Amino acid sequence: MTQTIREVSKARANYDKNRRAYDAALRSFSGRVRTLLAKEGLASTISHRVKAFDSYLGKLARLRQSQARGAIVVRDLLGIRVVCPFLDETERVQELLVKHFRVAEIERKGAQRPFAEFGYESVHLLVRLPRGVLPTIPPHTKRLFEVQVCTILQHAWAQIEHELVYKADRSVPKSAIRRKLAAVSATLTLADVIFQETRDNLTDLHERGVRRRESAQRFGVEDVIQPLAATPREVTQLAKRDRTLPQPKKRDLENLIVEALRAHSNDELEEAVRLYGDVLHLRLPNRTIRSMIYNHRGIAHLTLSRPARAIRDFRSAVRWNGENFRAYFNLGLAHRGLGKPATALRAFKRALAGHEVEGEAQYAIAQVLVELGRRREARSACDRALALKPNLRGAKRLRETLQKAQGG
Repeated sequence: MTQTIREVSKARANYDKNRRAYDAALRSFSGRVRTLLAKEGLASTISHRVKAFDSYLGKLARLRQSQARGAIVVRDLLGIRVVCPFLDETERVQELLVKHFRVAEIERKGAQRPFAEFGYESVHLLVRLPRGVLPTIPPHTKRLFEVQVCTILQHAWAQIEHELVYKADRSVPKSAIRRKLAAVSATLTLADVIFQETRDNLTDLHERGVRRRESAQRFGVEDVIQPLAATPREVTQLAKRDRTLPQPKKRDLENLIVEALRAHSNDELEEAVRLYGDVLHLRLPNRTIRSMIYNHRGIAHLTLSRPARAIRDFRSAVRWNGENFRAYFNLGLAHRGLGKPATALRAFKRALAGHEVEGEAQYAIAQVLVELGRRREARSACDRALALKPNLRGAKRLRETLQKAQGG
C-alpha cells in the first residue's frame, strides 16, 4: 500500500500537532526511570527521544518491504536508552523495570546472531503507557515506550553502526570490511566482559578485606597484635646461622620465607598460609624457625576467621619453642574470640614472661578479667599495661571506663 502526497502531508501535520504531548509523556516516564535507578544506587546515563516523522515514515516503508503478512507496527515511537558502566548493572536495570512497570515484551538484540557476524547488542523492553496518556497516536504505532538497556561500549557501537550502516541506508559492501567490523564488535564485547570481571574481583577483594577486619576486631587482632614478629631479613639471617641445614635447603628456606612474609604483609593471606605450609614441609630441625612459622601461619588463620586452625598452629609454635611468648599471646586471643576467657587468661599469663609482648598481655588480661566480672583486678592490669606501654590506647580507654564505673 502506497501513500499519496496528500496523505503524507496530513499525517505529518497530525504528527507535528501532537509532538509536544509525545515529548511530555516521554520526559515524565524518563524521570520516573531516573528516580527509580537513583534510589537503587545505579549510576546510569538516561537519554530519550521522540522518533522524527521522516524516520517514522522510513521505518514504515522498510517494514512494508520486509513483511509480506501481518500488521505493520512501529514500536519505538517513544524511546529511552539507559546506558550502564557494567554488564551486571544492565541486568539490575532490567529487573527493576520489570518489577515497577508493565513490560509487554523483552527482546535481546544480537543474542541470536552467529558468531562471525557483527552488530548492535542490547536489551529492548517494551513498556505499556499508563492509561490516559497520549489519547492520540500515529497510525501503525502502539501505546508503548521502548527502553533500550546497554553498556557504555554497546552504546558506542550503536552510535558508530548508525553512522556507518543504518543512517547511510546501505549494507556493508565487502566481506573484508565486514570482518573488520566483526573484529571490532568482538573486541568491545570482550572489553565489557573484562571490565565486569575486574570489577567483580575488586568487589571480592573489598568484601574479603571487610570480613578480615571484622574477624580482627572479634579476635582482638587490631588492638594488640603488633607487626609480624620477624622481617624477611631477620628470619633469613636466622636460617643462615643454622649449621644443621644443607646449603640447597637453606636457599629454598630463605626464598620461601621471604615470599611468605611478603604475602602476609600484603594481606595475601591464603597465599601466605600456603607458603608457610611449604616451609614447614621442609621439616626443619631448627626449632626456633619452625615455631616462628607456626605462629605466623596461626595469625593468618586467625585473621581469616579460622580460630581452630590458628589454635593448632599456636600450640605447635609453643611446643617447638617454649619461649615463643608471642605465640602464647596469640593463643590467648584465639581462645578469647571463641568465648573461652579462662583458657585465654592462662595463655596470656604465660605470655607475660616475654618482655616484647608484656604490655599487650597485661591489657589482654585486663579485658578478660572484665569479661569474668573481676573489675578491680582488670583496672590493676590496665595500670600495669600502661606502665609498660604508656601509649596503648585501648588500655587507656578501658582504664577510664573502669575508673568511672568504680567512682574515681
